[in-house]
Amino acid sequence: MQCNTPVASEVLNVVLAANIAPDRQDDTQLLQAINALIANGGSGGNGGNGGGFGAEIGSVTAFAMPTPPEGWLVCDGSAVSRTDYADLYAAIGTVWGDGDQIATFNLPDLRGEFIRGFDAGRGVDDGREFASGQLDQMQGHVHIENAGTNNGSAYNVAFEGYSRASIRAGDVPTGGPASDGTNGTPRIGAETRPRNIAMTYAIKAFYPVAASA
Repeated sequence: MQCNTPVASEVLNVVLAANIAPDRQDDTQLLQAINALIANGGSGGNGGNGGGFGAEIGSVTAFAMPTPPEGWLVCDGSAVSRTDYADLYAAIGTVWGDGDQIATFNLPDLRGEFIRGFDAGRGVDDGREFASGQLDQMQGHVHIENAGTNNGSAYNVAFEGYSRASIRAGDVPTGGPASDGTNGTPRIGAETRPRNIAMTYAIKAFYPVAASA
């Protein structure tokens, strides 16, 4: 259902949040919705987690199942119809890709990605454009041996997890990382990452027709 004014859109959001199917001929639905929301502690029928019918078009949520509920599309970079998802297109436009430049636009592709708050001039992640991707990186650092050990020399080395004895000898092993001795064997791979859990990111694309209360 399309709304022509911000007020109409807000009213629709309240009605949908209460799991009431919108009916233009029923002028009591807003009152019904308010009463239902109050009776359910403000959560309507969606558990109050912000991920149900009342979520804003264009919002992104992580789901604990592979397939998101109706009204949501997986953030997989797909090109979708500008007509079928007119409200979503109005919200995000072609920020994530302009599809075929005529009839489609792209969803964000968040598969395998971490999300970082947009810097917006703060200076912590300076120079970034909104929606831009960023490769993994490790901050440059220096390993310093204790005084009297190899003349206190500083080693500018990439962190590979090799033992200090191997680095001092200039003998970096080719068969894999050496045992760290204190924290166990390092986990060496193709990227730098923290511990994490894989979930499904999906974007609110449309309001499904809810069952009448």
